Amino acid sequence: MFPLRPMMLALIAAVAVFIGTMIVGLIGLPVISRKFASQPIRENGPKTHLKKSGTPTFGGLFFILPIAFLGIVAPFIRRYLLPLSMIVVFMVIFGAVGFADDWIKVRVSKKGMSVRHKTLLLGFFSAVAALYYLWLAPTEPFILLPFGAQKLIITGGWKFLYFAFLVPFLFYMSNSVNITDGLDGLLASLMAIASLGLFAVVSTLAASLTSAPASLMLSAVMASGCLAFLFFNRYPARIFMGDTGSQALGIGFTLLTVVIGVPYLAVITGFIFFFEGFSVVLQVIYFKSTGGKRIFRMSPIHHHFELVGWHETKVVRVFSLVGLLCAGLGFMLMSGPLFGR
Repeated sequence: MFPLRPMMLALIAAVAVFIGTMIVGLIGLPVISRKFASQPIRENGPKTHLKKSGTPTFGGLFFILPIAFLGIVAPFIRRYLLPLSMIVVFMVIFGAVGFADDWIKVRVSKKGMSVRHKTLLLGFFSAVAALYYLWLAPTEPFILLPFGAQKLIITGGWKFLYFAFLVPFLFYMSNSVNITDGLDGLLASLMAIASLGLFAVVSTLAASLTSAPASLMLSAVMASGCLAFLFFNRYPARIFMGDTGSQALGIGFTLLTVVIGVPYLAVITGFIFFFEGFSVVLQVIYFKSTGGKRIFRMSPIHHHFELVGWHETKVVRVFSLVGLLCAGLGFMLMSGPLFGR
C-alpha cells in the first residue's frame, strides 16, 4: 500500500481544495448571479428544464481555481508532484475553451462557439497533451495490464500508434464528460465517484507507479472539489458548472487514467461518461440511416430517462449507483491482492 506521507499530503490537499471551492463559491455565486446572464436552456430539451431559465453558469470556476492554485504550488512542496501540475495545466486549457464557449452563450449568441472552432481547439490541445505525455514527459509512457499489473513500456514506433489512439480518445472522453453535465448534480456526483475509484486504484498500484503521489493527490482533489461543488449544484441547482468545469474535469480524469497506465479505466470506471457520449453517436447514426427514427427518446441518455418519467433526482441517484459499481469493477481489475499478486 501507499506510504503514509504522500497519502497524508493527498488528503490534506483534498481538504484544502474542498474548503477553497466552498470559499470561492460563496464569494463567487452572488457576483456571477449579479453580473452575468444565465446560460440559455436547450429549447429542444425536456420541457421540465425550462424552469431552470435564469440559473447562472461558470460554476466550474469554483473548483478550477483552487485546483489550479494547487497545481502551481505542488512542485514547490514536493518535486515528485510535477505530473499533477502538468495535468492541471491541461485542465485549465480545456476549461478556458469551455469558458469561452460559456461566455459566447451568455453574452453573444446562445448557440455558443461554433462546432468547428470548438472541435479544432479541443482536437489541437488533445494532440498537444498526447504529444507531451509520449515524448516530453520525464518518464516513459506505459500501459498496465489488468489483474497482474504487468507494465508494458511504449517505445519506438509504438509511440506513434499510441498517439493516433490517444488524440481521438482524449477528445472523445473529454467531450463525453461535458455531455454528461445535463442535470443538477449529475456530473459532480459521477466525477466524485469516478475520481475516488481512481484514488483506490492508485493506492493499490503505488509500487508500480512513479507518478503515484501526484496521481493520488489529483484524484483526491478532483473528488473533493466536485463534492464541495454539489453544495451549489445539487437539485435545485443554484449555478451550473458550464463547459468551464465539465471540459476541465473531462480532460483531467482521462489524462489521469493515461498517466497511471490504465486508459481503459476511463471507459470502465467512467462507463457512464463513455456511454453518455456513445448514446449521442448511436442516436445520430441511427437517425440518419433510418430517415428520422430514434433509438432513444432523446440523447444524451440521461434525457431519455427523464422523458420516460423519471425525475432528474432519480436519474442522478441511479446513475450514481451505476457509477459506483463501475468504480468498484475498475478497482477489482487492478487490485492485485484480490487476485493473489
